Amino acid sequence: MSDPVPVVYVVDDDSQSVWLIKQLLQGIGVDCLGYTSPAQFLDSFVPRPCQCLVCDLRMPEFGGLEVQRRLLARDAALPIIIVSGYPEVSAAVTAIKTGAFDFLEKPINGSLLISKVQEALALSRAQYSDKLQQVTREARIALLTDKERQVVDRVLAGRSSREIAEELALSVRTIENHRASIMRKLRAESLADLFRLFL
Repeated sequence: MSDPVPVVYVVDDDSQSVWLIKQLLQGIGVDCLGYTSPAQFLDSFVPRPCQCLVCDLRMPEFGGLEVQRRLLARDAALPIIIVSGYPEVSAAVTAIKTGAFDFLEKPINGSLLISKVQEALALSRAQYSDKLQQVTREARIALLTDKERQVVDRVLAGRSSREIAEELALSVRTIENHRASIMRKLRAESLADLFRLFL
């Protein structure tokens, strides 16, 4: 299955700016979606495997920092490049501190924008992969019974099957059976795999 086409959202109340940014990015193999309303963007936003946002700092409706805040509230892992026609150091610092990928001043340097968008998309791809692995890991762990969770907690604490059997008042054979079931459900080949799953 081929990788999905990366998506770049462009949000700026100035339609000319949206058009210009879309023109700058048209040669790098991305699907560019433009919005002149931040609220409209947020209403239509759907998380994708590879995406980033280029967003104006100041807009009449609400600005880039508010867009960023609302995306964070949704737990949306979306790298954001804030752009501004004003050299506002405090806004740039706030944006970066609260998770923006970068802050660029207008007029936008085309090659710099392309470079930053490509970096942001690479980060998005990595974040999506990490999220997918986390969801898969959590789904596997959820398959464990309460007793298996008790056993795995003790295995991770370094206890032997005999020690676990004594603590849980079970036979060593029962503990070994639980351990085998745990390894199968978690698709862990070794103790090292098991530790990595719970890191």
